[in-house]
This record gives sequence, C-alpha cells and structure tokens, in this order.
Amino acid sequence: MKIKLSLSYLAFLIFSCQSKDSQTENITNEPPSYKLETLDSVTVRDILAKSFLFQTADEDHLIFRDVISSEIYVFDRVGNPVDKWKKTGDVPGSFSYTSGQITQDKAGNLVVLDIMNGLKVLKKSGEVIQNFGIHQRQWSLGASISHFKSYQVIEKEGKEYLLYSLDVIEEATGDYDPEFLQKRKTLLLTELETEETKTILPFPEGSQFLNGNVFFFNDFRPVFSYDEKFQMLYIAFQNEPIIYTYDWSGAEPILKEKTPLDLDGFVPGKGFEKGVVSFAKISDYKINPYPSQIINLEKYGEDLLISYKPSPSDKGDLALVMADEVSKELRKKLNIETKTKTVVVTQKGDIIPLDLPEMNSYEFSVIGDDIWWMKKYNGEEEQEDYTVYRSRLVKN
Repeated sequence: MKIKLSLSYLAFLIFSCQSKDSQTENITNEPPSYKLETLDSVTVRDILAKSFLFQTADEDHLIFRDVISSEIYVFDRVGNPVDKWKKTGDVPGSFSYTSGQITQDKAGNLVVLDIMNGLKVLKKSGEVIQNFGIHQRQWSLGASISHFKSYQVIEKEGKEYLLYSLDVIEEATGDYDPEFLQKRKTLLLTELETEETKTILPFPEGSQFLNGNVFFFNDFRPVFSYDEKFQMLYIAFQNEPIIYTYDWSGAEPILKEKTPLDLDGFVPGKGFEKGVVSFAKISDYKINPYPSQIINLEKYGEDLLISYKPSPSDKGDLALVMADEVSKELRKKLNIETKTKTVVVTQKGDIIPLDLPEMNSYEFSVIGDDIWWMKKYNGEEEQEDYTVYRSRLVKN
C-alpha cells in the first residue's frame, strides 16, 4: 500500500513539473513589450536658427544643422560649442535644404547627399574632402525634410560606399508604362573615394509594383537598412507592407526572405492604368489621398524598427479630400488618424507597437545601439535652447 502511494505521488510530481515547464514555455513564447529608456541628454543653448535639427553623433561630438541656411553646428558631448560653419551659394561643397540627414563615414567625416548639389564629404571643420556632382538630373523632390535616414554609409571589401535612393533618377522616357517598372533598379551605390556609381536591386518577383500597373513615386520609394556585421540588406517600399531580406555577402544582393507585415491601418495600393499617373509624379491627393507609407526601416539589435503612416478608415472622408471639400475639423481628424506609428518587428515575425514620447516632426535617428531624438516644441516663444535625448529600447 505504501509503495502504491509513493508511485502515485511521484506521478503527481512529474505531472506538476511538466505543467510548470509548459506554463513557463508559454510565458517565454509570448511577444515581449518594449519601452524607450533615456540614458542621458544634452542641451545646447543660445541658438538662433530657423529650423534647428540634430543630425548625428560620435564619441566626441554632436552635430546639429539649421536646415534652412545649411549652417552646421558642432558641439562636444556635454553641449559646449566647438565650431560653426555653412556651405551655401557658389562655394565648393555647398549643399541646400534638399539634402538628407547628415551621416558619417568610418573616419568621422560628414557625408551629405543633396539631390540638387550632389554628394559631399567634409571634415567637421567644414573642409571639403570630396565634392561630387549630381549623379543625374532630378525630376522632382521625393520626400519632405525628415529626421529619418535616406542614405547609409556602408563598407564592403575594405571600401566605403554610400547606399541610397535619389528621387527619380532616370531621364523621362516619354512613355511611363508597366515595363518601366519591370526594368527599373531601386537603389544606388557610390564609392566615396572615386564617385563610381551603379544602380542595383530591381523590384523582386511578386512585388505589387510588377502587377501591370503604374504607381506614384512615393508608393515605390525604398526604405532600407544594411546590417554590416551579418551582411544582410533589409528593404521595403513605401506602399507595400513587405520586408525583403537580402544576403549581401557576395558581389550582388540575393533575395533570401519575404516577410509580409500586418500593420494596423495600412492599405497597400493596386496602382493605376497607364496614362493616369504621369512620369515622376510624387503623389496626388485628388487621386489617392493619404496613402499608407512605410517611411523608415532600421535594424536595431536582432529586431527591425518600422515607422509608417496608416490610411484613414472612412472612405467618405477620403472622398471629401478628393473633392477638395475638407473642413478644418476633418483635416485635424485625418492628421490624427494618419499620425506616424512605430513598431518592433521581431525575428519571429511578431509586430509590437511602440508607445514613443512626443518627438518633433522629424522623428528619431538610430546610431549604433542608441536612439537619438528631440522633444516636440509646443511653446509660443521662439526657441533658443534645444535638448537631444540618447535612449535605448529595453524589454519590459
């Protein structure tokens, strides 16, 4: 009798342990949640600028820019001014408000890409190292000023390159048709020492942009992130909720994975028949108001950060926009509905919304493991002091 009781008790213990293991496994299989934790901040003071934005940082310096005047401000890591200069007008290395977010090469030099003035590499003192011209004449400006990156310095086989997408890089063909998109390559790669440039990466098989229709440029404008350590390229097109993952360990990127994204409020387009959309047309609210857009993609640790704009859910509201009959109240409502959202896409494919603080309209920059951002300014008086925050995503 005692033996039977002991065996029953042993069976109970085994079952209990298995149940606890199962519960633990279920808990660990649940997607994590994240929060943005501020590590430190730096305030720079007595700034007289029309549009003052943080650009980039390294171990020694913080770089800011007045976008309107192309004036560069260099500070040390505690906010003391080090240098200030600008490149405007008919001078070597000049760039304008059309240039993207400034980045750095491996030596810490500033890299600036301006679709109106070309590619520039400058020392932090303003001395010009490279003053490359325009790769090809542009037909239109593809996006508003953004804090998000539109180009990235990468290293391959000991050489440094700029990976980027200009606006519409081709000369007008006079016949904007589906075959144009079949042949088009989406990214450019420029060697920073020689300016040798080539186009790479056609639309992958199965992309909606190869469905036989034509699209607005903002629909197929690429966003991307290259992981130098693992030599993987992640790319998405603004109106297509798919991440394409390429192995770029060889000479050319090779498509390895296609990951659909179930983004709340995202509506992919189907395109238009030939003749409806003209060549180099960025967008048109009378035809397609408030399109969904993936506006930034960043590799962050093992995960990806995706920032996107959803579309309004009420088709009646969209009809009023197309008819140009939008009240102030409706415009305010639509701006709230289409506010930028940011999610974490994990390696397992989980999509986790992020509750980020109110940032200025230029969002954030990812530099290494850090996320840099500035608070949205809501004051009435002219701002002269600016604070930039260095943060990281941490799991709750």
